[in-house]
Amino acid sequence: AVAQSLNRRFGTTYTADNVFMTVGAAASVSCTLHAVVTPGDEVIVIAPYFPEYRVWIETAGATCVEVLADLETFQVDAAAVAAAITPRTAAVIIDSPNNPTGAVYTRATLEALAQVLEAANAQRDDPIVLISDEPYREITYGAEVPWVPAIYAATVVCYSYSKSLSLPGERVGWVLVPNTWDQEPRVMAAVAGAARALGFVCAPALFQRVVADCVDEPSDVEAYARNRELLTSALSSYGYTYV
Repeated sequence: AVAQSLNRRFGTTYTADNVFMTVGAAASVSCTLHAVVTPGDEVIVIAPYFPEYRVWIETAGATCVEVLADLETFQVDAAAVAAAITPRTAAVIIDSPNNPTGAVYTRATLEALAQVLEAANAQRDDPIVLISDEPYREITYGAEVPWVPAIYAATVVCYSYSKSLSLPGERVGWVLVPNTWDQEPRVMAAVAGAARALGFVCAPALFQRVVADCVDEPSDVEAYARNRELLTSALSSYGYTYV
């Protein structure tokens, strides 16, 4: 059901073999990190960032490398990422729409990041993995949220229904390893192996059934939009600028 939904939305050709159901986005990101990094590697995060990333990265035996976002727009600073890449860089985590800044990474931003990663990959045996953490994908107000695997092949998408279906305590999500990446079979096997090693034996079966029935249900963001308008109108009246 998840694969078919993604295919309808993004023009892809995924099957169930490309999707691993998880115990929410925390498990998705943790399993992915344990699948694609080894102790001593480095993982780049875009600061400010969801603080649990550091916990999960260090639990995988890697080092968390912080790269500041553009301080005017909170978009990824591709040049700063390029400067932070070393031979030990195994992955980069992005989060769009972003927690905590709210920024939505534009297609131009993601294309610039992809160019940086591809340039670095030319000097490496294995590509730098782009981990796209997307629990807020549906919580937008008209902005385009580009499908990252269409921009950079070595992408793993991590998703949760905590936000889109307002189910934060039910712990259900997925990892998507796209079939357009030639390393998909071994990476998907590593994700499944990491889930077993970490004790994430099975995503809640009841809420897997909920997901199957509600996979295309849109999020009702009207309440969020009203709150956003109250806040931004007040900030504007006080002379503040904001993203």
